[in-house]
Amino acid sequence: MKELLEEVRKNGNGNGQAALENHSKLLIKDAIFVRHEGSLVKVKFEDILWLQGDGNYTTLVSKNFVVSVRNILKDFEDVLPRDQFMRIHKSYIVRLEEIVAIATREVKIGDHTVPVGRTYYHKLIEGIQKLGGE
Repeated sequence: MKELLEEVRKNGNGNGQAALENHSKLLIKDAIFVRHEGSLVKVKFEDILWLQGDGNYTTLVSKNFVVSVRNILKDFEDVLPRDQFMRIHKSYIVRLEEIVAIATREVKIGDHTVPVGRTYYHKLIEGIQKLGGE
């Protein structure tokens, strides 16, 4: 993950070609590996519920476990598939498939609520299909 991020940062011409070429060399494309208790642990994208940033650390909440990783939230935002994940708050990224309800200030994921920032709410609402009047 760090190598991919470094390549994205180094590629100053703005076309992202080096990052794309590096991504195509990845052996596992549907997951990320995070360091947990001295080992690299595979976390499939489909198992991630949300991520919460807190300074230099990010808490990754999956269906199976919760882990704190020494990476900023932006690092995850850069490598997670944009069609599956969305930043909904300055400190939160959620897996869109896991959202079960949306309110003005929060989304519900399972039995948990995750805050939605004002600036992110409109982008979230624009990207969903809805029926019924308000």
